[in-house]
Parts: sequence; C-alpha cells; structure tokens
Amino acid sequence: MLIPSEHEGVKVVKCGHEIGGKVYYWVHFFIYSDILFDSGCPHTAKEVFEAFKDKKAVLITHYHEDHSGGAIELQKVMKAYAPKKSLEILKNPPEVMEYRKMVWGQPLPVYAKPLDELPAEFGVETIENPKHSFDHVSFLIDKKLFCGDLVISRGQTVCLREKRLLKTIESLRRILKYYFDFAYTANGVLSREEVEDYLAYLEELREKAERLYKEGKSIDEIVNALFPNPPQMAFMMEAVSEKEWARENIVMSLLNLL
Repeated sequence: MLIPSEHEGVKVVKCGHEIGGKVYYWVHFFIYSDILFDSGCPHTAKEVFEAFKDKKAVLITHYHEDHSGGAIELQKVMKAYAPKKSLEILKNPPEVMEYRKMVWGQPLPVYAKPLDELPAEFGVETIENPKHSFDHVSFLIDKKLFCGDLVISRGQTVCLREKRLLKTIESLRRILKYYFDFAYTANGVLSREEVEDYLAYLEELREKAERLYKEGKSIDEIVNALFPNPPQMAFMMEAVSEKEWARENIVMSLLNLL
C-alpha cells in the first residue's frame, strides 16, 4: 500500500504491507527532482515500480529491506545507487527473520552502483553517518536532508540490535553542522528543531544510563528506570522480533556493551 502526499515540493510516500487488512509498520520514502530517496519494501516493489518507473534514479540510504526493496523492480528501468559498503550485501541479501518477511518481505538481489558514480548534475551531496546500520548515509539537496533511519524522535523506546547509538549521537552532531530546513526520515518529515531534540533525548538517555550503571544497577533495572511506562507496541515488537528490537538494546548500545 502506498499513500502519497506533498511537502515543500517533495513527494512523500507512506509505504506498508497489509496483513489481515492492517498495516502494522509504515515506512516513508521520497521523490524529489525526479529522484527516489529510498524505495520501500519488497512487498510493495511492484506498486513502487508502476508509480515511479519514469523517474531518473533511486538512491538508497542503507541496505535494510524496508529501504532498498523497491529497487528490486526499479533497477529494471533506472540505475540504483547505494553506499559502497552496501553493494555486496545488496547483491547477496541474507535471509531475514520471519517477522521481517511478513512485514516487509525477503529482500532479493539489487545490483547498485556506488554513490561516487552519481552524476554531478543530480546536485546531491552524500554524508556518511553509520549508526542504524554499518553502511548508512544521508543525502542533502536544496536544504532538504534525506536521512533514512538516522533520526527517530523523542520518546523512542526500542531499537534494532544492530544499532550503535553512540555512533548515532556522533552522526547527529555531524549532520547538524549542515544547513537543512527539514529532515525526510523513514518515520516522516521532521523539522531541524526536531532533529536537535532527538539528539538531546539520546544524550539524556546516555547520561542516565551511565549514572545508573556506575551505581551498580543491572541492565533490567536501567531499562525499567529509563522506560517506566513503555507503550504496548514496544512489548509487541520485542516479542515478535525475539528482541531484535528491544528496550534493552537501547541501554546496551548507549553503554557500549553491544
């Protein structure tokens, strides 16, 4: 399912796969200057192809299937570009866990070009910011930041086991040295101020986690102190993903224990 809208000249595409008539997880990708920034998941690849097969190219922020999946079809008619670190894993995607197959779909090979081959006329600047994944980048064009999963929001209670939040903090500090009006993220459109607030939130969590850890608190005790009233969705994600997504991952990552 694709739900399009517009923001400041950017086409915003809310993308998700229905399971039993309900979409359990949405992800956003974007079209600007006839370029796709990310491309949705494998389950919606054919829809994405039919809607956007006339565009110039697709740029991928990182290899995860909910961002690269649409390129499975789009690569038939346009070039896909991705970080150099992503190229091999895109060509030979690993089998993902069952819940990811249900929600997004099993990724298939994408034969992308490295980002250093991007045509200069695209006017896109690439900024490396590993955090959510080892290969993550953002794209800056016309004061618009297309940043995949770099930015979530204040109130985040779970994260992927792969995520390295200390690197996220470094990457957010780096990205905020660039001038942009809005960040176009997997979770939607955020203002620069909301990006700054997310950085402040992570720094607050890190400070609390480090203090409690030095006091001798266990990881479970720190989790409960940092997230005393987590939403039901957090419990559901932990259960369904076998803690690939978990509150514990946030704490362990901030303490550099992962």
